[in-house]
Amino acid sequence: MRRTQVVALAALLWMHSQTSEAQGPTDDEAKAGELRTEDVDSTRLDVSRLPPEAIEVTRELYARGFFVEAQLGAQGFLGDLGDVSTPGPRLALDFGYELASWVSVLIEGDIAFHDTKNRPPPAHTMYEMLGASAGARFTLPFNARAALWLDGLVGIVWTGGDVLHALGFKDSVKPSIAYGGELGFDWHVLARHHSFGLLVGTRVFPELVRDGYSLSLYGSAYLRYVF
Repeated sequence: MRRTQVVALAALLWMHSQTSEAQGPTDDEAKAGELRTEDVDSTRLDVSRLPPEAIEVTRELYARGFFVEAQLGAQGFLGDLGDVSTPGPRLALDFGYELASWVSVLIEGDIAFHDTKNRPPPAHTMYEMLGASAGARFTLPFNARAALWLDGLVGIVWTGGDVLHALGFKDSVKPSIAYGGELGFDWHVLARHHSFGLLVGTRVFPELVRDGYSLSLYGSAYLRYVF
């Protein structure tokens, strides 16, 4: 009886092995030593499970359209404003739309804070400068991640209080014209929506003068998000 049970068990195991060989490995199982590959996921730039060569990063993969850009830096002056003002911090916020990969339109709001350095009287004090501008930006890409851009801006500027008026700037108590441009370097991270960079800019203030000229020079770091 025991011998019959052993024979039956051996026959059952043999039949099971034959069935497994006939079916082959399932879709979720890999044969020993078999190299499996996955289809390239072209919708993401940060796929860590794929080798770096699995997808070529191009600027077409980045988001394009509405964007917001936050700037933080410093501003100084040359000319009449430079004679009475020290450099100070500058903050700006841009809203724009990318019409194409090489051209955008934007509006910008900015604020800067400056101490006066005139010879008293009047005594030294502080004033703020508010600005609002609109313009166009042109981009020249070097490769998939780096690009240079240049924009032109025109708008208005307003200085708080009567600080500059007391120093001989007769039109400083009302909004006045300002125009200029910026040059920037942009670096795109390996994500569809984010980039950061550095910029330098200048503005001319034809109405904020005493008997000469006034212009600003500023530099900022920025962070951009494209929706």
